[in-house]
Amino acid sequence: MNLLLPPNSALFWLATAISVPMLWLAIRHAPWSQLLVSQTRQHILFASVLALALLWLLQVEVRATLAIHPLLMTVTTMVFGWSFALLIGASALIVLECYQLPLRALHMDWDMALAQFDLTTWPVDFCLSVIVPASWAWCVLWLVDRWKFKNPFTYFWGVGFFGAMLSCLLVGVTALVLFALTGSDIHLSNTREHFFVFLLMTFPEGFVNGLLATVMTVLYPDLVKTYRDDWYLKD
Repeated sequence: MNLLLPPNSALFWLATAISVPMLWLAIRHAPWSQLLVSQTRQHILFASVLALALLWLLQVEVRATLAIHPLLMTVTTMVFGWSFALLIGASALIVLECYQLPLRALHMDWDMALAQFDLTTWPVDFCLSVIVPASWAWCVLWLVDRWKFKNPFTYFWGVGFFGAMLSCLLVGVTALVLFALTGSDIHLSNTREHFFVFLLMTFPEGFVNGLLATVMTVLYPDLVKTYRDDWYLKD
């Protein structure tokens, strides 16, 4: 979920106050050593940034104020872990803005397109499109990791499918709370009026995340950070 209208000062600073500490935690606790020793992981990480930004171009615009798009942060968290998922999402938001430059230039001069390059919405977008779904996926992974029922399907579908479905609703609810607390009336009214879009996106979001999680875990289990053969298959 991205903002198409700049946030008011209260929304901007509240989102910034949330985003900066979370980003610092992600940078501090990210397993950089595991990334640096594996070129394959590096390639997948950079490809994920580019692919996420490209997929986020598939947006449903709500009255030129909000853009709702597939998240895919659940499978990103499953593959890379919480810290790298946040860093990937943060980078993808910047790449998304870069992607939109040539698209805007199709309808206006490059000078005007460059003038519209604006990152004031980045903290809010980061909170809603990255922090909320990635943190939710990490909580679901924590719960599944403590279940006594050991089966790979609890990982594929419990986290990848149902966890991703619920993340859409959680993003919508968080947006409503964030907009209400900061007095963002236009964003609040449009989100409330079009909340059904989040409901419509639950199944496709769950299906795509579950499918990608299954493919990655079956074909490349060593690259999926949160998957443990010794836990899910030992029975």
